[in-house]
Amino acid sequence: MNRFLLKTALSLCILTSCETTPPDIAGLNYEKWELDKYGCEGDRMDMVRLVIENKDKFLRFRQNQIIDILGKPDNLTLYERGQTIYFYYIMYHPNCPDVSYRAEEQRVKLEIRFDALNRSKEVFVYNY
Repeated sequence: MNRFLLKTALSLCILTSCETTPPDIAGLNYEKWELDKYGCEGDRMDMVRLVIENKDKFLRFRQNQIIDILGKPDNLTLYERGQTIYFYYIMYHPNCPDVSYRAEEQRVKLEIRFDALNRSKEVFVYNY
């Protein structure tokens, strides 16, 4: 019985220690960010300034950790030399209702670039 309790306690400790802690940024609601798919609700536009001002806090996270923090990316690109780029749309995505068509180059989006070692190296917002 003691062995079972020890194994259970150890398993719970391991599972809870693997949780990603998001950067502590006042005013940035990660749940609202994740629920605002493609930026259709406008919540991401309200928070993107905070991401830009604190972009250093988003560096060195792994891809799975970024997904834990910001949710699944709206788009991703596999680039040369094992790099990956995650895109989170802020405005003007065609899947949003009542949005006039904009070319890809005109859409506002957050880009997080990962190196071949799976670490975030660059955070940039296009057309902001």
